This record gives sequence, C-alpha cells and structure tokens, in this order.
Amino acid sequence: MNPGAVRAICFDLDNTLWDIEPVLVRAERILADWLHRRYPRIPQRFPHALMLEMRAALARERPDMAHDFTFLRRETLARAAVAAGYASADAGRIAHEAFVAWHAARNRCTPYAEVLPALATLGRRFRLATLSNGNADLGVIGIAHHFEVSLHAAALGCAKPDARAYRALARSLTLEPAEILFVGDEPHADVIGPRSVGMQTVWMNRDKGAWPAALTAPDACVCDLDGLVTLLTF
Repeated sequence: MNPGAVRAICFDLDNTLWDIEPVLVRAERILADWLHRRYPRIPQRFPHALMLEMRAALARERPDMAHDFTFLRRETLARAAVAAGYASADAGRIAHEAFVAWHAARNRCTPYAEVLPALATLGRRFRLATLSNGNADLGVIGIAHHFEVSLHAAALGCAKPDARAYRALARSLTLEPAEILFVGDEPHADVIGPRSVGMQTVWMNRDKGAWPAALTAPDACVCDLDGLVTLLTF
C-alpha cells in the first residue's frame, strides 16, 4: 500500500459505516405493518418471502434495471398491488406511498461508534466520498456534510463491481484512480472492483472473518475506522 499517493478516500456505506441488517429487518416490519393497515390484501396475498421472489424475478426480467434497488422495490409493490386486486390506476401511488414508508425506516441508520470522529479526522487530510449500490439518503441520515461526492448505483446506471462505477467516481473527484483509496466490506464490490481500475483498497473486516482464498488480497485490512486512521499514519 502507498498511503502517500492517496488524495481521496471513498467509502462503501452498508456494513462499512453502519450495521445494515437490523435496519432492514426493522424497515421490513414497519412496511408490513403499514401495508396491513392501508392495503391489507397485498400482505395477505404476498407474504415477505414471496415479495422477495417477485423482486428477484423482476431483476431477471429487467437486467437493465437490476442495479436500481428503488425501481425494483417500487415496481414489485405496484405489481403486487394489482395482483392483490387493487386498481391498476392506483398501483403507482400505492407503491410510492409504501416505498416512502419503507425508505424512511431504511434511513434510520446509526453509524458505528468510531465512524463520525474518524470521518472528521480523515476529512482534515483527505477528500472523502461514498459509492454505494444501496439507496441510503445521507442527508436524512445526517452525515452528508462529511463527503464531497456521494454516488449510488441507481443514478449511475450501473452497480459495483462494474468498472464504470469506479471510473465515474474518479471523474467526479477529478482524480486518477491511483489517488483514490476505496474502503468497504464486500470483497468483489469494494476490493476487486476498485482495484480493477487502479485504486488502492482497504477491506473493512468488522467481523474479523477470513479473506476469500480464491481472491487477490486487498492492500490492507482494518476492523474499524480507527484502524484506517492508524493505517494512514496520523
């Protein structure tokens, strides 16, 4: 690893800056309760497992939109509404209202304890950015001010580990890929992908698991953002 070449640090979001699993579980519960109160025929006809199957089928049907989780969720809800007996003319509105309820809960993320102090420290020396396949709203979460650039798959038209996503990041920062350090938890999306365009990489290994033996190792590995601050020799 060459810390001296780094001018910007780009972070993945889910499971890198916060634990996403309990957030999604809560958001799905809130959505289910919301649907039961307002459009009960949808959850009666389509329990959660079946909705997941429908969403996966839609992604296969529309590979051109498979990167856009917001589209997949809204379209699945709209199709479920029609199949459950609600009017086709109302399906878009129902899907929009349901998505708003879910998305509000999805954005109730609490960063890991060290994240905000570490971002403040890192931000004094490096330009900071995010690149995510998800649909978190950093403004709602309250951390958007830490980042100069925040990109997500739906707006880019492609998802990590597609090389186009990392090249778009470099263009947005007006930097060469070698000047960007990518930090994230998912081996393909956050290490193999950015490395393919020439970025340095740090694997965020909060669970202290083993790196997949079949993959080329990242430039460095940390268990939290305090480890990243130490790695960059403050």
